[in-house]
Parts: sequence; structure tokens; C-alpha cells
Amino acid sequence: MWGVAHAVNGATQAGGEIVVRVVPRPEAAELLGLSGVRLPRGLSLGGGELTLRAWDSTAAEQVLSRADVLVGGLCALVAALLVGRLLTSVFEGEPYRGGNAARVAWLAVLALVSGAAQALPALAVAALLDRAGAGGTFGPPSGLSWPPFAGAALLAALALALRAGRRARADVASVT
Repeated sequence: MWGVAHAVNGATQAGGEIVVRVVPRPEAAELLGLSGVRLPRGLSLGGGELTLRAWDSTAAEQVLSRADVLVGGLCALVAALLVGRLLTSVFEGEPYRGGNAARVAWLAVLALVSGAAQALPALAVAALLDRAGAGGTFGPPSGLSWPPFAGAALLAALALALRAGRRARADVASVT
């Protein structure tokens, strides 16, 4: 519920301040006053994220800057409902109950959606930088991380294993 409230609050902040993470582009070093900086051998300025604050934000920028939390929260809510039913069947001694493979497959989909939602704040950054004319100086940070996608792959494998176990169980029951 917090993710939804956070996004709705962002929509009400249109026109106000928006705070986003940006990465300076390498070719912008002179613009940022970094061209004359001497660093010890082996050190470089690059890849570091900076906080950018801008006023007069749009509702779309505000919502997109918080959309990863919104989507992640909604995915967590649906996942909790799916896991609850899945665990109930496991505790009742029926892990191969009909629908369990589908529930785990849906958990894999939710992990993918939640992982992909990490890229949504970058859309807000791109829109803000375009509006402010700072796209040549800064860019959005890379927002994807691999754990949700690895988790989705493991959940998909588990769904296939549950489906195969259910079929094997049905085959044994039909023979006896």
C-alpha cells in the first residue's frame, strides 16, 4: 500500500521539486568544471551518480520517478496472495495440488515485472533532462539489477518441476 501512496503523493507534487539520480556524461567534464582536476594515477571520475534537484516538475515526472516503488509494491501484494495459497497446500501435504505450478509461474512473472520496473525512474530522468535542456550534460543511471531476473528464472524452473511432478503423480495414480 505504501508504494501506491508514494506514487499518488508524487502526482500531487507536480510543479514542485523533483529529486532524481543522474550520471554525468564523460563529454560534459569541461562543462561541470572537472576538466582541470588532476587525480592520482589509476583514478578517474566516471560512473558516479549525482543527485539532481529541479523545480516545476510535471505529474508524469513525479509518478515515473516513483513508479518502481509503485509497481514493486503491487507485485509484492499479489505475490503475497499467491504464496499464501501455495504454502497452504504445501502445509496440507499436497505440494502438487492443481494450480500450484501456475501460482509459481505467476510469481516468476511478478519477479520479471518488478525487475523491469526498476527502469521506470530512468524515464522520469530522461523527461526531466529533456525539459531542462540538460540531456547533453547528464543521463539517467542504469537502473536494472540482475537478482529479480535470476529469481524469475528459478521460479520458472520450479513451476516446470511442479507441473512435471503433478503429471507424474497423476500417471502413478492411473496405473494403480
